[in-house]
Amino acid sequence: MPTPGPITPPIQPRQQAPVMPTYTAPQPSYQIPSQAQSPAAPARIATEPMLVIDNTAGTIKASGEASGQAAGTPGQSGAKSAVAGTRTGAGVLSNKATTVPQGTLIPAVLETALDSTSPGLARAIVSRDIRGFDGSRILIPRGSRLIGEYGSDTENGQKRMLVNWIRLMRPDGATIAIGSPATDPLGQGGIRASVNSHFFERFAGAILQSALDVGVNLASRAADSQVIVALPGNVSGAARATSPATIKPTLKVKAAKSISIFAARDLDFTGVENR
Repeated sequence: MPTPGPITPPIQPRQQAPVMPTYTAPQPSYQIPSQAQSPAAPARIATEPMLVIDNTAGTIKASGEASGQAAGTPGQSGAKSAVAGTRTGAGVLSNKATTVPQGTLIPAVLETALDSTSPGLARAIVSRDIRGFDGSRILIPRGSRLIGEYGSDTENGQKRMLVNWIRLMRPDGATIAIGSPATDPLGQGGIRASVNSHFFERFAGAILQSALDVGVNLASRAADSQVIVALPGNVSGAARATSPATIKPTLKVKAAKSISIFAARDLDFTGVENR
């Protein structure tokens, strides 16, 4: 029998180290906005009226009005009526050859002097031919006569006299009511006049009363006194007696002064030109 050799212990299977489970901590999630978000703007409330043009109704209205109410009716504020109002249609002069349009300056020369001490009438002569709108006819020939009127109501600081021309008479006998104001040759309202402000009449009483008060106090003061006092009550009483507000300035304009008449309306001579 064979001799048994040394007994080799059996090889134990290699044991692997226990595998520990891995743990991955969750990553925190952050929501990063791409851009800063501004708070939502509050709803805009219309506080001012908007202008709405309604072509179907033919009127201009402001927001907030009733649909059947036209804007610009009488009684509204001036700012609103200046923007909104009924539309006016364009027209055409029917008689261009025999119409002097509104805004024409008619040069003239005064025949009478003017004095605002009392109201009165004035007369002037047209110094240049005035033609119609199309320039084909002379409607107001040179030498036509103007009749006007002026008042006596003047104000402190006023330097121009106001004259209203009421009638124009042509050399051929044709006449028309013009109802237009007087201007200077450049179209400025009124006729420049010489002004008498009545300075001495307005202040002479107060000056004289003040002088008398000083004289009386000077005569009645003590011999050793060096102080002279004028009583203010007497001075104010004299000033009230001759108040400047009660005396108005007087305006005067000499004859032969060059003026203009601003046509305040269309002057239609059709009735006298086509006869």
